[in-house]
Amino acid sequence: MTRPKHFSMIRDFTVADFLTLGNAACGVGAIFAAISYVETRQLWHFYAAVALGPLALVFDALDGRVARWRRQHSPMGRELDSLADVISFGVAPAVIAYAAGLRGGWDRAILVVFVACGVSRLARYNVTAETLSAGADKVRYFEGAPIPTSG
Repeated sequence: MTRPKHFSMIRDFTVADFLTLGNAACGVGAIFAAISYVETRQLWHFYAAVALGPLALVFDALDGRVARWRRQHSPMGRELDSLADVISFGVAPAVIAYAAGLRGGWDRAILVVFVACGVSRLARYNVTAETLSAGADKVRYFEGAPIPTSG
């Protein structure tokens, strides 16, 4: 009996990948909390949205450390990390800023540019990571600021 592909995909995840998913979950949770704040004006939703940013940063730091410690690196892990970072450190801060009151036309334009810069920075990193690492486990330097600094 063969298993469906989605079970195989989950089985192939590493411990670091699950930590990366924790990062993404924090970002999505922050987005939902910010939306709840806009709907209800209950301040605790806004505080929850803001608090999930540093928690996402903890998951982001841990996933890399665990991957290096366990010597389990993969192209999928790098892509997963970038997607989680876009959510937690690109889209979520933009949504939180919108919830905080940055809702004018120029505000929205700036928030869109902020997210677009983060996405393009991560895409460039993923394309050049193999070259920049020079065969090592870790990239020695970044081109531009890493997206988690937006947190």
